[in-house]
Amino acid sequence: MRPANGVVQFRRGPHIPPFDANSLAGGTFWTNCAQDALRLEIIRNMRSSTRFRRRAAATFLAGTILIGGATAPASAAPNVPQLPAVPGLPGLPSADAGDGTGTGAGGDGGAEGGDASGSLGALGSSDDSPAIDEAFYDTSTVTAGAPGSILRTAAAATAPMPPELDYPLPSSVTKVLYSTIDMHGNPIPVSGYMVEPSVPWTGAGERPTVVIGRGTVGQGDQCAPSRNWPLENQADPFTSGRLVNLEGLYDWVFAGAGVRVFVTDYVGMGTPGMHTYMNRAEQAHAMLDGARAARNLSGGNGKVAFYGHSQGGGASAAAVEEAANYAPDLQVAAAYASAPPADLDAVQRNIDGSDLVGAIGFTINGLAARYPQLAPIMDANMSERGKATLEDLSTMCTDQITSTYGHQRTSEWTKDGRSLDAMLRDLPEGEAAMNDQFIGHGVPAAPTMVVSGRHDLNVEFQQAKDLATNWCANGGQVFYRDDVLPKIDSYNHFAQAVSGAPFGVGFILAMFNDAPVVGACTVSPIPGGSGEIPIPGSS
Repeated sequence: MRPANGVVQFRRGPHIPPFDANSLAGGTFWTNCAQDALRLEIIRNMRSSTRFRRRAAATFLAGTILIGGATAPASAAPNVPQLPAVPGLPGLPSADAGDGTGTGAGGDGGAEGGDASGSLGALGSSDDSPAIDEAFYDTSTVTAGAPGSILRTAAAATAPMPPELDYPLPSSVTKVLYSTIDMHGNPIPVSGYMVEPSVPWTGAGERPTVVIGRGTVGQGDQCAPSRNWPLENQADPFTSGRLVNLEGLYDWVFAGAGVRVFVTDYVGMGTPGMHTYMNRAEQAHAMLDGARAARNLSGGNGKVAFYGHSQGGGASAAAVEEAANYAPDLQVAAAYASAPPADLDAVQRNIDGSDLVGAIGFTINGLAARYPQLAPIMDANMSERGKATLEDLSTMCTDQITSTYGHQRTSEWTKDGRSLDAMLRDLPEGEAAMNDQFIGHGVPAAPTMVVSGRHDLNVEFQQAKDLATNWCANGGQVFYRDDVLPKIDSYNHFAQAVSGAPFGVGFILAMFNDAPVVGACTVSPIPGGSGEIPIPGSS
C-alpha cells in the first residue's frame, strides 16, 4: 500500500527510505538469507581433503563475512524473508529444533550436523539423477523469431529443500526456449527458466521481474543453469562439483520476496553451438530478451531489473547499458553488477596463470565462433597443445577447468610463447574483437550498483571501478562500492557473490518500490576490504 506521504509500506519489514549511497557506509544489517547463502557457497573452492581444514576454513570465512557485512544498511532489504541458520558449520549460529517446518517446497531431508564437506547434499538431487531430456534443447525443430518470443516450455520441479531453509517456493519452474539475436542480427534460440513466485508481490505496482545472469559456470552444454540445481533431478552442486550453481540461492531470495525470476543460460549454453562467453552484445541480448520472454509467459508488464556476479555481473552491466537501444519497451528499474568484467583485456591479463585461466579459453572459443576473420589467424598461432586445450575447454564446466588447467599460462598454448592476451593485442582483428566487448561507452538505462573487490584475484579490481567512473561521466546514475571483505586467502572472488548480496538485493527491491535515489555519482566511493583474515590449512 502507498500511504498519503508517498512512502511505500510492506507486509513485512519497515518502509523504504530514499536510497542514499551515504547510508551504505554504516549500519548493522546482514540479512539472514545472505548468511545462509554464504554457508552454502563457502565450500566452493575448498579443495582440502581433510574434514578439519575445510570446516576451519568455512568457519573463518563465515566469521569474516559476517563482520564485513555489518556495514549493510538495515533498510536495504525490507521484504526479504527471514531464514533460520543452517546447521553443520561450526562457529555459526544454530537453528532451533522447532525452526523450519517446511511450508515451501522443502523436502524431507535435512542437513546433517558437523560435516561441512557433505552435510548440505540434501539441497538437490543425488548422484544417480536421471539423464537430462535433450529433446527440450533441440533447436532443429524450432525457428527463432521476434526477440523474447517463446519457442518451447516445459515444467521442472524445484529441488527439494532441507526443512531448515523454509522458503515459500513454488513447486515447479518453467524451462524456456526463447528467441534472441546474435551480435550480427541473426535470430537464434537460447534457453533458460522462469520462477513464478508462490507469494504475492506487496510492493509498488504489479509484480516485477529480475533477470539473473549466473557467474562463470563453464562452456559445455551440461553446465547450463537450466540443466543444473536448483531444478529437481538435475546435478546437485555438491555431488557434481558445479558449485557455482549455488547462485541459484538468488532465485529463492527474490521469489520469496514476491519477485518473478528469469535465469538465462546465455547464448550457446545448453543449446547447440558454441557458448559465446563474455560477448557483450549477446549476453546483453540474452538478458533483455529473457525479460521479454518472462513478460510473454506471465502476461505481466511490471518493472525489470538485472542481477549478476562475475560473468553475470558483466551480463547485467551489458544489459542495462544496451537496454535503451535494444529494448526500449522494457521498464528497466535497476541493475546490480558484482565483479563485472567490463574491460575483458584487463581481466584476462589478471587471470592468466590463476585457477581460472581456462576462462580465457572460453573467451577465445567464443570469439572464434563470431569473428570468422580472426579464427584462422588464431589457429595458425596456436601450438598443437594449445589447440587441444581450447577444444577440451569448450566442453568443460568451471570445476573441471580449475582442476585440469588451473595455474597454467596461456603462453604455454602458443607457438611463439606469447600469451593469448598479447597475441590478441598484436593482431588488428583480435584487438578489434576485444574492443567490441568493452562495457562503459554507453549510459545505463536505470540506477545501477557496481561492486568490486580490491582483493579479488580473478576479476581485476580497478577496471570494474572504472566502469562506474565511465558511466558517471556519461550521465548515468551509479552507486559504486568496494566489496566489504578483507583479504581472505584466495577466496574473495567467490565470497563476493554472497557479501554483496544484501546490498544488491536491497538496492533492487528499493528501486522496484520507487524509492527516491540520493547520492548517485556524487559521493566518494564507499571503502571496504581492509585487513586480512588468514585461512587455516589453505596452503
